[in-house]
Amino acid sequence: MTETLIRPARLPGEPDLPRADAVVDASGLLCPMPIVKLAQAIRAVEVGQVVEVTATDPGILADAPAWASTARHELIGQHSSGDRHSFWFRKLHI
Repeated sequence: MTETLIRPARLPGEPDLPRADAVVDASGLLCPMPIVKLAQAIRAVEVGQVVEVTATDPGILADAPAWASTARHELIGQHSSGDRHSFWFRKLHI
């Protein structure tokens, strides 16, 4: 018999963060590479799907919202913990 582990949608004390269809780990990369990697990932997913990007470059804090506005995709979440900054974007168009 196979045991199934069911994880709650959110663990106690864990922030309520969006679920991503694609994840980009841009940790250690400097500007402009986190945004370049994000743009590549957005192009690869379907309209309506969510891309998560995590970066350690503090420039992402200004660059990610600016990119979402310019590229016309929806910024649906942001979470920072220490020097790791994560953003979630919903693809709105082709």
